[in-house]
Amino acid sequence: MEYPINNNDQSSQSGGFKKIRWGILGTGKIANKFASEFSHTASAELAAVASRDLERARSFASAHQIPKAYGSYEELLEQEDIDIVYIGLVNSAHYPVTRQALLAGKPVLCEKPFTLHAEQTQELIQLARQKDLFLMEGLWTRTFPVIDRVKEIVSSQKYGKTTLAQMDFGFIGNLDPKGRLMNPELGGGALYDVGIYPLTTARHFLGDITEFQAMATLSRTGVDTRVIIQAQHRSGALSVLHASIDTASRKEAYLFMERATIHIPCPFWKPPVALCAIHGGGIGSSPNTPVETQTISKPYSGNGFEFEIEHVSECIRSGLKESPKMTLAETLQTAQMIEKIRSNWKIVKNSI
Repeated sequence: MEYPINNNDQSSQSGGFKKIRWGILGTGKIANKFASEFSHTASAELAAVASRDLERARSFASAHQIPKAYGSYEELLEQEDIDIVYIGLVNSAHYPVTRQALLAGKPVLCEKPFTLHAEQTQELIQLARQKDLFLMEGLWTRTFPVIDRVKEIVSSQKYGKTTLAQMDFGFIGNLDPKGRLMNPELGGGALYDVGIYPLTTARHFLGDITEFQAMATLSRTGVDTRVIIQAQHRSGALSVLHASIDTASRKEAYLFMERATIHIPCPFWKPPVALCAIHGGGIGSSPNTPVETQTISKPYSGNGFEFEIEHVSECIRSGLKESPKMTLAETLQTAQMIEKIRSNWKIVKNSI
């Protein structure tokens, strides 16, 4: 049985709404992916891009049909007609450039991980509140309709409590010691790069993590190449989460309820589909075969950033100062937990 999701919320409608004008700071890989999705949105437009290299900015603008390109972040941040900026820079640049944007009076969507130190996260949250500005960590997973529907099922306890979860995200990355993934000064490592997805997705479905144990494998450069987290959540549920940048894994998520299992296949962090298997078995280990499978479906034609763009644009239009789907309190809690894991395993810290 299939249950497609119908997105009829007003944020996807252009009639009667002012389009939110975005600026992008940075012209790297993730910024290119983000920019490409504005063609799939009705409520937002990409108005400007900035780079520290004007020619790179102009090339980026040409590729994405952006009307204005600037050779410095300061120039873009001075533009009064920019409603919000997206920061898609290397991890180590997130804190200083987000701070710069907030001080300039601009709302910010900053790509994950928000910062590399919990105290920096706290500082930026306080600054945004002092300036009365919108601020959000760019964990786009939260904005996918399939994730919303799975959250509804889990919260309703229709099939009983969710007691266990397993999630993984592993791939074979560029392990050049001088590359971004292996460079501690640039915020490299498995936990920052992909481990944040199973960690935050498990917390989204199961609630705050109250206790955890973590193990990591370190590289010669001092960053973590593999990490496993075993966590207990406030709800009583347990989760096993793992990530790697040197080993390919299935990149799937499983949520086990008392009478059903939800499977979010690869790519679980940007899912077009999820499968809910409702069990027909009673007490005991057998029989325990699914008697009904429901498919939760919301396909998309691009890479999926359209959902985050639409969500944040609606937040700005509504005058919100933070996202109800990705709160600042959770961003801070995540930063504190990641910092504790990195400290316990003596993962080399970024010096900024």
